[in-house]
Amino acid sequence: MQYRCAIVDDEPLALDILESYIQRTSYLKLVKKASELKTIENLIAERKVDVVFLDVNLRGNTRDIIAQFLQKDCVFILVTAYSSREVENLCWKEKQGYLGKPASYKKFVDEMERVIPGAKIAIT
Repeated sequence: MQYRCAIVDDEPLALDILESYIQRTSYLKLVKKASELKTIENLIAERKVDVVFLDVNLRGNTRDIIAQFLQKDCVFILVTAYSSREVENLCWKEKQGYLGKPASYKKFVDEMERVIPGAKIAIT
């Protein structure tokens, strides 16, 4: 199965790194990358994405807005420079992951395998 992904981050380098990781991962397909949450809201509502890589510290968004967004029916991987303890209060749920910036490709794959059971690839 291939999982459709979106990336939301206001740092161009972070967008590029995550895009390259998704492209290297056979069971992932990038649908959209954006710097604002509102850009992907319809994709989630219409179930056109399965996984969202989300920067927690987006300009113009409060933690409350992010926490509300995380209630949507989707797998979220929080991508942030904050420690995992600092983001736990953002309504942590079972199918939610965490990647600290900067994350290696190995950590990226490990976290994908944790939140999506059965998603396994060999790292080269």
